[in-house]
Amino acid sequence: MGSVVDLERRGERVLRVYVTGDTLCGPELREIRERFPGVDVMITRLGGTRVLGILVTMDDRRGTDLVDLVGPATVVPVHHDDHQVFRSPLGDFVEEVGRRGHDHRLRTVARGETVLLAAQDGRRATENRRP
Repeated sequence: MGSVVDLERRGERVLRVYVTGDTLCGPELREIRERFPGVDVMITRLGGTRVLGILVTMDDRRGTDLVDLVGPATVVPVHHDDHQVFRSPLGDFVEEVGRRGHDHRLRTVARGETVLLAAQDGRRATENRRP
């Protein structure tokens, strides 16, 4: 299940985040961009898990297909090394994202690190704003 989360302050959206969940990229996900334009951050769950030869979690290519489809300002790949069954390492995703010209969108995070999330216009979602 994927989710779109809008952070709002005083009724104004300051950050839109799409968390992909364990999904696969398909044409039906085009609706995300149509219904929720301006995704600031896409938190992309990867792994490349196959069961009986069938892909059940996005690999580097399918993850980058989703970047192409949704067009987020920033992509934060996660869940790519949590299980031994994962066959698509983060390096493969980084290469594919670069090959398609999206490397400026990519923000990798090491285990235990945190990332400051920002809106497309550069506003930090965590900064305090006064009227």
